[in-house]
Amino acid sequence: MPKIQTMNENLLTTLTEISEGHTNKLEQHDQQISALQETLGQISALKGALNHLTQAGGPINQLLIHLPEQSNLHQRLDRTLRDTITALSRPQVQNHHHHFPRVAWATVGLFLMLCLVSTGWYLTASRLGDFRDNDIKYRYLQLIDNKQVVHLLHFTDSLQRAQPEFFRDSVLSKEEEKHRRLEMLDEANRKEAEAEQLRQRAKQ
Repeated sequence: MPKIQTMNENLLTTLTEISEGHTNKLEQHDQQISALQETLGQISALKGALNHLTQAGGPINQLLIHLPEQSNLHQRLDRTLRDTITALSRPQVQNHHHHFPRVAWATVGLFLMLCLVSTGWYLTASRLGDFRDNDIKYRYLQLIDNKQVVHLLHFTDSLQRAQPEFFRDSVLSKEEEKHRRLEMLDEANRKEAEAEQLRQRAKQ
């Protein structure tokens, strides 16, 4: 009996150990299955993310679409940088442009206008002075008790009233002719003086 009891205890211990071993293996299998399911879930999530990235409107396709534009922009930027470096490596030639300020131009214009206006006033005043002087002279001639002078003045007045333009042109023409004669006389006197000087030199 004691032997049978000992065998039973040994068998029970063995069965208990085997049962515990199976239980541990089952727990390990459950852990492995859980880890595998978690891995499968991660793979599914990665697959979904990959599908989202590779679909028509996804970020990767958008990046691939805009990649040529970025490449062109990079090339333009590179050319600009090279041109800038080339320009900076050359010596700068500074041209000094002296701009006359607008205020100075306005001052010059106002000064010229003032000169023109002053000249016009001066000429107008001179003409008015001449007219006043001629009027005084004419009135003085009218006051002279000389029939010939009075007759000449009346004749001149009648001529001027009858044909004012002809009278004015006639006066201007005679003044010009008189001026030309005076110039010719001055020229003749000058040449005569030069001839006299030549005669004096010839005598020496």
